[in-house]
This record gives sequence, C-alpha cells and structure tokens, in this order.
Amino acid sequence: MKLDKNIDFFVFDLGGVIIDLDIPFTISQLGENLSGYGKVLSENFMKNPIHHAYEKGEIDDATFRSEIRNAFKKDWSDLEIDNIWNAMLGKIPMQKIELLQYLRKSHPVYMLSNTNGIHFKRVEEILLEDTGIASFKELFDHVFLSHEMGCRKPDTIIYEKVLDHIGMPADRGVFFDDTAPNLLGAEKVGLRTCHINHPNALMDYFSDVQ
Repeated sequence: MKLDKNIDFFVFDLGGVIIDLDIPFTISQLGENLSGYGKVLSENFMKNPIHHAYEKGEIDDATFRSEIRNAFKKDWSDLEIDNIWNAMLGKIPMQKIELLQYLRKSHPVYMLSNTNGIHFKRVEEILLEDTGIASFKELFDHVFLSHEMGCRKPDTIIYEKVLDHIGMPADRGVFFDDTAPNLLGAEKVGLRTCHINHPNALMDYFSDVQ
C-alpha cells in the first residue's frame, strides 16, 4: 500500500466506518409494539433533541433512559433500553483493524465519533469479542468522543478542537465519515474528506491511493 505523501494524519468516524452499523434495525426494534405517535417518534428518533443532548454529554445514561421511557410511555427496564439502543451495532471487520495498525506505523490516526456512554461501552465490548483488543486507545493516537467533548458533528467547533489537539494543518489530514453533513462540517475547517458510502469504501480508498 502506497500512501499519499501530502497526507500527514488520518481521522476516522467510528459507526459505519470502523464498526458496521444498522440504524434501521434499532429503529425497528424501538418501534416494535408501538403505534400512532410512538411509531412516528421512533422513526425520527436519531434527529430527536434527546438523542442529540445525549451525544453531547448534556444528559447522562440514567437520564437518557428516563427520557426514553417518558417519550415512548413505556416502562422498559435499563437492560431492555440498552439492548434496543445497541441493536444497531454490528461487527468490526478485522481488515479495518489491520488497516489502522498499518497506517499507525507511519502516520498518527485519530477517531472522531458522535457517540454516547451506552454505545461506546458496548462498542469496546464488541472490539474485544471480535479482535481480542481491549480498547480503541490501543489503535488510535487519540479518541475524540462527542459526549466527552460537549459538542457533536457537524458543528464546526468539534473539528476545531480536534485540530487544536493534533497541531497540524487541516489540509494535511483526511477525515472519513459515512454521513455527508459531517463531511461538509470537516471541509469548512479545511480537512480533506472521504465519504464512506458503501461497505468497501474505506478499503477501496487506500487501495486506490497512488
């Protein structure tokens, strides 16, 4: 693999880039046995202010679960909520782990994820189950998580905080994300971007680099 000599660092989203993601499955799980307003609410939940507040760390795990119960008028247990919420999380392909390990031999690599406490705990469990690696801190030079930073993509401030930490010019880095608005946010601060819009897009990017 030959890397672009004009690139000094890489920034990767987590869901849909490193770990397989199936958001419709969680939405269907959430909407199961719901009807009327509850079903409509489930179908639009990823844009819900509760979700955004949770991703920005404005509410904790317990408050998020309580808000879910209130919103859907359901007396779900913590475990039931967590299982529904984590249903979108799939496998972590080993080839992507090997890619990160290869890149890190010559370039710093970073994670930047819109995430939350319940998801990230489960994702690290999946990482251990699928790869034997206990923490993403073993794979990245730094892990930037929205719920720890108090902001989320695509707001410009989150990219600015990342770049301040990295300490290199934005145009020397590439940001990989599966969500188009997040790429636009990154481009506003000068990062190069790559849209991960199909399962092989990440591996294809590096196989195509000359």
